[in-house]
Amino acid sequence: VSPVAQAAHQIALIIASFTFMVSMGLAQAGSIRVSNAFGRSAWDKIYAIGRSTLYISLFYGCICGIFFYAAKNYLPTLFNKNPEVITLASSLLIFAAIFQIPDAIQAISSGLLRGIKDVKIPTLYVFISYWVIGIPVSSYLAFKTNLGVKGIWLGLILGLSFSGIFLLRRFLKKTKL
Repeated sequence: VSPVAQAAHQIALIIASFTFMVSMGLAQAGSIRVSNAFGRSAWDKIYAIGRSTLYISLFYGCICGIFFYAAKNYLPTLFNKNPEVITLASSLLIFAAIFQIPDAIQAISSGLLRGIKDVKIPTLYVFISYWVIGIPVSSYLAFKTNLGVKGIWLGLILGLSFSGIFLLRRFLKKTKL
């Protein structure tokens, strides 16, 4: 992978990580609130807390995704002045915009499941999502096709999406009223 691709990847990842901190905060808050309701065996409250936390996170993820897309040509200039890096980072921010939603879902769902003391199966789901699906697909797309660093991001989106789907389904199944 070229230095330009590495720099562009790092810029897009830093920007995406910055916005992810809000989802992590929401996941922690949701986990604590769900844990309190779990201690009271208030499953209706657990479901309501989970749903509201997911909605807030999805709204925030959509706003971030829209912002990333709208500012994709400007944000990389805050980190680098090389036109090649800026161009590639701008295209990677489109992928970062897309993965805001599955990233938010997987973070929140994981936190909510921790709040109901469900960690073993979710850990297996995350392992499968990233190590069995995401990383092999990223590697294949990056090195066996002409996608390069964009292939890595596509695999990342796929891994996050599977993780989000698996974890959300688990939470909904556990809290089914």
